[in-house]
Amino acid sequence: MYSLSFGCTFASAIASGTLGIARGALDAYREYMSKRVSVAGVVAKVLIRPAVVEARIEEAGGNPDPRAAASRAAAEGDSVGGLISCRVAPVPAGLGEPFFDSLESLIAHLVFSVPGVKGIEFGAGFRAARMRGSEHNDPIVAPDGGTSSNNAGGINGGISSGNPLLFRVAVKPPSSIACPQRSWNFAAGGPAELRVPGRHDACIALRLPVV
Repeated sequence: MYSLSFGCTFASAIASGTLGIARGALDAYREYMSKRVSVAGVVAKVLIRPAVVEARIEEAGGNPDPRAAASRAAAEGDSVGGLISCRVAPVPAGLGEPFFDSLESLIAHLVFSVPGVKGIEFGAGFRAARMRGSEHNDPIVAPDGGTSSNNAGGINGGISSGNPLLFRVAVKPPSSIACPQRSWNFAAGGPAELRVPGRHDACIALRLPVV
């Protein structure tokens, strides 16, 4: 997980100009990598200017205090998932295409490459299934295409509309937990108690906003 997270995070530094270095096994690399990452960050900020990427964890295990939720789960030998929101603005209109390379498809392809991600929604997302068209439609209020709401999440018909790009990502709870579980024991040929010793992350979602 550390090696994969490090690679993904370094790649994100090139894309968004940000980098968070995982503790533990990566501590020894901080000073070595910081010089290189700072260069990548400067280049990235120039490449995506004037767009700014903002990502944060909204909740973990249904709790709006993610660190408290993770601490409680860890104390109980368990784990929790999390919900991460991302906003990118300004985004020029016209990025993407209507079919296979729609902007949603391309973003989802990248997001689902991150281990632990189980879902993504744009704008109103799954709430749109409970809305009427009159609620979900984003009225245009300016000649540049600006709207009074952003239920579409900045994408219409697979193409960026010029509004801020909004999406949220669901991250599952880590599978390796300290509390006992039931699983199949192939040696014994039947169900048995499973225990996973060692140190475990109680919430990997805390690590993902930087990616």
